[in-house]
Order: sequence, then C-alpha cells, then structure tokens
Amino acid sequence: MSKITDSLNDRPKDSTIAQSGPGLPDDSSQPIEATEEEADRIRAKFEDDARAKVKREIDEQVEKPQRGSA
Repeated sequence: MSKITDSLNDRPKDSTIAQSGPGLPDDSSQPIEATEEEADRIRAKFEDDARAKVKREIDEQVEKPQRGSA
C-alpha cells in the first residue's frame, strides 16, 4: 500500500476517514469521565447560550420593522 505522506499521521490511500468505513470503529481513545455536577454545569451553559441567541434573534426581528427594513 502506498502512503499519502510519511509524517506522523500517515495512512494508506484507500483508508477511510473518521471511522466511516464498514465494521467496528477503531476507537482506542479513553472515554470522557465527567461528574454529574460537571455535566449539569455544561448543560446549563449550552441552554443559557441557546436562550441568549434566540433572544437576540427575536429582538432583531422586532427591531427591523421599526427601522423600516422589514
């Protein structure tokens, strides 16, 4: 098999990308360990970010007709 490169990340040309090929994935990485508190904190941050984004979009839509650009 010829290689694409000879660097640290070399792979055969016919190799799949991102485990998109058939069969079991080759996942040799360690699973992520998180406490319930960390998970709740991260979940709350995503929810707060989503709320802020929706609020900005709504405020923008409300503001458009007032500026005459609806």
